[in-house]
Amino acid sequence: MTKIQIIQVREFSTDHVEMKKRLRSFLQEFRARKITRQLVGDDEWSAELDDIEAEISDAAVPGSELTYKDEAAIADRVRCLVAKRIRASGTAHLKDDDRERLSPKEACMRAIMAPSEHWADGVAAALNAEMPWMGRATETAWHDLRRAARRGTPIKIQPLLLNGPLGIGKSAWTRSLANRLKLPMGQSDAGAGSAGFDIAGVERGWGSSTPGRPVNLLLDHRIANPIFVVDEICKAGVEKSTSGRVFSLTEAMLGLMEPGSARAWNCPYFRVTFDMSHFSWLFTANQLDTVPEPFLSRCQIVEVQDIEPLLVFRRLQIKEGLEP
Repeated sequence: MTKIQIIQVREFSTDHVEMKKRLRSFLQEFRARKITRQLVGDDEWSAELDDIEAEISDAAVPGSELTYKDEAAIADRVRCLVAKRIRASGTAHLKDDDRERLSPKEACMRAIMAPSEHWADGVAAALNAEMPWMGRATETAWHDLRRAARRGTPIKIQPLLLNGPLGIGKSAWTRSLANRLKLPMGQSDAGAGSAGFDIAGVERGWGSSTPGRPVNLLLDHRIANPIFVVDEICKAGVEKSTSGRVFSLTEAMLGLMEPGSARAWNCPYFRVTFDMSHFSWLFTANQLDTVPEPFLSRCQIVEVQDIEPLLVFRRLQIKEGLEP
């Protein structure tokens, strides 16, 4: 099984009970050795009695018992150590429930791999049989799947934009692809009006602060390389926050699509770094005129033709009794 560190947090033990136990044991042992050394002495004749320290247990040495003051000092020391360890882990600013979601024990997530090129061929053949008019999209994904199988890397479809008329099955194709790859899939509608914040999340301090859907997808499924679909990217507008900050969906996407920035993407809500470089980003559009050029330049663009002429031709074949 391949695991990849997705959440950039460090793991430190914060078990209060275990830390107190270790400090008590250390203090008792330290006192017992000190008292034993004072009784034995440190002259030339006492060297033969050094083994006494190892034979006498801590509890057997009078004066080594811990007092109420000792227990209070240990409790204070543990609280201080826990606070410092949480700060060092990078999650000190989070609430307990959010810190639990970013547990360092689960920072490494399972990556779904491409078993073989033969498997990639099978996935493409099944997709093509199900939706033959989406053949160009299937072929593009097929090349990416074969490349992942050849290189032994996690399954990943390079950013793919499907452009074509309404109602021809672009979104249905993305769902079918995710099902056949057995990858979790998230979805956002760019025409909804707040897709930029829906993708990136809303930073803390605002009343509507929340993680973005891609981050929630990672944390809910603990899979490093899910698929995320943004529908109708051509309708993405520009949003404005309550503080007056202007923010667009395409601006949010650029940092997630670029491999370099995606590997160390800072979540506005958690303010923790995530590796988002293993996502497969799929987009649908009805036209490209309204989509910014910097965004288009980072996508594989597939033009999907209207299938109505094909349906008309098929009806004529059926009417004439001809084989397709």
